[in-house]
Amino acid sequence: MFETSKELSALGSGFTAAGLAQMNARVQRQTGREIDQVRSRAVVAAMVEQGRGFIAELALNEVGSLSALETHLIQVAPLGEARYKHIVDAYAMGAARTITRFS
Repeated sequence: MFETSKELSALGSGFTAAGLAQMNARVQRQTGREIDQVRSRAVVAAMVEQGRGFIAELALNEVGSLSALETHLIQVAPLGEARYKHIVDAYAMGAARTITRFS
């Protein structure tokens, strides 16, 4: 746990090391626990956003690759065009749903 007085001073809300020292030990412990909980929630939120970004980047790369393959297959076997488009669109929609749900 970080030094609570420094953390409170850094918040700029009028808390000082002297003011914190005047708090009783129970209030100091409770304040420290609450600060730790806020810090933990912030770390989790940051990790969720990194995970969402990773999944989005992967999905974009996959959609790009599948779209290039779709274009190639349309040239090679044009009768399958509707099916190729449907498959790539289905993948893209599924990836978008996954990104939306990831939290």
